[in-house]
Amino acid sequence: MNLLNRFINWGLCLFVFLLPWQTRWIYHDEFVRGSVWEYGRLSLYGTEILLAVLIILVLVGNWRRHCEACLAGRSNPVVLTTLAIIVYSALSILWATDKTLAAQGLLRIVEGAVLFWLIIDQIRSNAWLKDKFKLSLIGAGLVQGGLAIYQFFTQSTFAFKWLGLSLIDVREPGTSAIEFLDERWLRAYGALPHPNILGGFLAICLLVAIIGLWNLKERLKQSSEITKQDYWLNLFHWMAIVIMFIGLLFSFSRSGALALIIGFIYLTIIAFRKKLKSALVVNLKTAVVFLAIVGLFLVGFPYQLLTTRLDPQARLEKWSLEQRLSAQQQAQTIFKEQPLLGVGLGNYTKVMKDKITDAPGWYYQPVHSWYWLVLTELGVIVFLLFAFLIVNLWRKTDSISRSLIIALLILGLFDHYLFSLYFGIIFWWLIMSLAPKDLTQNR
Repeated sequence: MNLLNRFINWGLCLFVFLLPWQTRWIYHDEFVRGSVWEYGRLSLYGTEILLAVLIILVLVGNWRRHCEACLAGRSNPVVLTTLAIIVYSALSILWATDKTLAAQGLLRIVEGAVLFWLIIDQIRSNAWLKDKFKLSLIGAGLVQGGLAIYQFFTQSTFAFKWLGLSLIDVREPGTSAIEFLDERWLRAYGALPHPNILGGFLAICLLVAIIGLWNLKERLKQSSEITKQDYWLNLFHWMAIVIMFIGLLFSFSRSGALALIIGFIYLTIIAFRKKLKSALVVNLKTAVVFLAIVGLFLVGFPYQLLTTRLDPQARLEKWSLEQRLSAQQQAQTIFKEQPLLGVGLGNYTKVMKDKITDAPGWYYQPVHSWYWLVLTELGVIVFLLFAFLIVNLWRKTDSISRSLIIALLILGLFDHYLFSLYFGIIFWWLIMSLAPKDLTQNR
């Protein structure tokens, strides 16, 4: 492997590790009635610059091989579907109300798709890189889990613009908190824009770590001795699982918890069906760790922190459910206006703003569903293209790694960030690139 390839591979590992940090340059801000309209902002993220550098290096370093690979993939359904999604997203700029927002949305889709194929191509050349990328993702989860623990115990955050961190005050309206009696408890954000995003991210990272332990244990069974590297790798995975689960718990994300639970149950069923004894032992130990952490939490903190999140009659939970139901009805109305073409990429909140003119900027948020957001912004055609893409990726993914796709699909039922925010879009394509075994085959 030459020096340039090493730089690209380690650069991709760094990109995966840094992805959760929200360092960005906001070059155009939008305010509505004195409040920030987040989805009207135009931003350039630090990791976007890193990704652009890596793409240029890949093209410069071996452009001929990549051109041949593109020609060879002309009949690959995943390649064709990805290109169709990009082309249609670009066309949506023509009928979008805010063409600048649509163009920014297109850029994010293209970045995600290019990262998808870049990682797959690097893994095809060096299969061991998949483990490196997954370790980078677990490392990112470990750091975010640690930051979440700090935020919950101190009930505060700190501002540091170079890491994309902003000061969050639990007393301020709009801050994600748990409220019971006369108390407000801050939900952990990590470095991400919302606790639910942190929860979803950590849920996926936990599944990746559990699968990593499965692979490590299987490899050790075939080895005559345990090396020092294996010992530290095992310790790293368990430490990451503990810290990431605590971070997920402190985010109090119901969607993240559900994605983890269903993904974990799915993995356990697969281990039973395939009679993977070492994997079952890992899952049993993991379940004990999870239950022990929840037990210690209930001993050290008010149990209402958990029960309030499950109580639909609690003030904040009731308000949240009402907002989600209202957004669902708005999405259905917007979808009926343009069911085939959609309102244009990134234009959902713009259409909301045009319809409801007397609300502050924070009110204009996408519908809390990946599926509805795709339908309303890009219509039935692109929704079916995404469905076709996911089905093809599912077919090319082994039964164990399918747990990651399942978790993503569950998160998409309850949150929009996988299609509305830079982090979510890139994260969706990243996980989809790590799941399949081989995309070079056309069938």
